Amino acid sequence: MEEKVLAYLDRREMTAPGITVCVGFSGGADSVALLQLLWENRKRLGIRVKALHVNHGIRGAEALRDQRFCETFCEERKIPVRICEEDVPADASADGIGLEEAGRNARYRAFARCIEEGWADRIALAHHQNDQAETMLFHLMRGSGIKGLRGMEPVRLPYIRPLLCVERDEIEAWLKEKGLLWVEDASNRELEFTRNRIRHQVLAPMEEIRPGTVERMAETAERLLEIEDFLEQNLDQARTACVRQTGREIRILLEPFGKLHPALGKMLAMDCLEKLYGSRKDLSAVHAEQLSALTHGRRGSRITLPDGRYAVLGYDAVLLKEGYGTEKKEEEVYCAPGGEYHYRGDIFRFALENWEKKEKIPVNCYTKWFDYDKIKQGVVLRTRRPGDYLEVADGAHKKLKDYLIDCKVPREDRDSLTLLADGSHIIWTVGMRISERYKVTEQTKRVLKVQWMNDGGTKDGETSY
Repeated sequence: MEEKVLAYLDRREMTAPGITVCVGFSGGADSVALLQLLWENRKRLGIRVKALHVNHGIRGAEALRDQRFCETFCEERKIPVRICEEDVPADASADGIGLEEAGRNARYRAFARCIEEGWADRIALAHHQNDQAETMLFHLMRGSGIKGLRGMEPVRLPYIRPLLCVERDEIEAWLKEKGLLWVEDASNRELEFTRNRIRHQVLAPMEEIRPGTVERMAETAERLLEIEDFLEQNLDQARTACVRQTGREIRILLEPFGKLHPALGKMLAMDCLEKLYGSRKDLSAVHAEQLSALTHGRRGSRITLPDGRYAVLGYDAVLLKEGYGTEKKEEEVYCAPGGEYHYRGDIFRFALENWEKKEKIPVNCYTKWFDYDKIKQGVVLRTRRPGDYLEVADGAHKKLKDYLIDCKVPREDRDSLTLLADGSHIIWTVGMRISERYKVTEQTKRVLKVQWMNDGGTKDGETSY
């Protein structure tokens, strides 16, 4: 086993001369074997070896026994060791998660501190092929796609997993050969934990039905990792062509996305979802499938994603965002000539002028002139509401909704448009067009001049859809 692991370390370039490797040390068979192997071969590898033990505060006297075992093991070998005490039950309760997940979070926080404080350069974790098979089955049940099925990566710096090339039986046989002891965690037999149920009730029967299952699954994980690496090489190019991100909003452009191979398209979809959420914790392959399928749907279609996120199909892109359709409506702002009004981060200035018929109305996107005497109910700045309309050519009325659809304004952008309204009649869809009804004509006597400002400067350029 030892030479197999050392060859795996070398092939995967897990270590380098002069670095410090910290082993996540629970005192169980796997971590004892890893720490012993690295310690015995530290000169051969040119590394310094340390250990970190996390007491989860769960198993009382048994946990204290494990801690003392780890301290004694390291003291006998003069291996520097850190002991980190965590209250995992309290963390689980506070975060509303299970003990299994809370314990994992606590360990990784401790690992991160070792790296941040410069106490170690890399963290060696004692996962082996049986752990890999359990992880693959867990992700298979969740529907995680290739990224989940390929299991844990051998190297994801600063983390390395040197034992992914061997099975649990090989590890225990090596320990017995060397006369090394380890501690047993009684919780590993408790079936309330998902991973234990997979280990004892799923994977063990699979191994009985077809001996060698664990090893073959580990080999499959290696092949899937190679496939994913290949796709990753093409993902950057696809991301550049297809994705635009502004803050927490992400757009997937339909035209270039439609040209991608389906496998790469779904991988890009999952990549965008991960950016939206910040992790893959609540995501599965079905969400990437749904997002990919949405690109072929009807404009305005949307899918609901976990935790209040949405994907909405627009005219030229799919928009990923939080809380679609739940934005708080701005209060209406009533405006009068001579006033200056702030609305949705912009400034609008209103002035009333007598109209000289010889004057020509300038074409200007950020300053508009209206026939003031045609305004009946007063001028209001607001967002859209049911019943809004404007007047188009030949005096015909057109619903604002239909006008925006004709202009291919994405559904998710319509509620955020600023409108200048006279009752339900839209005087000006700011940044777009004005109603024919309010245009200055030969009969106009008084003109309402409206300037659209932003942070003290005039806006320049209409919204383009």
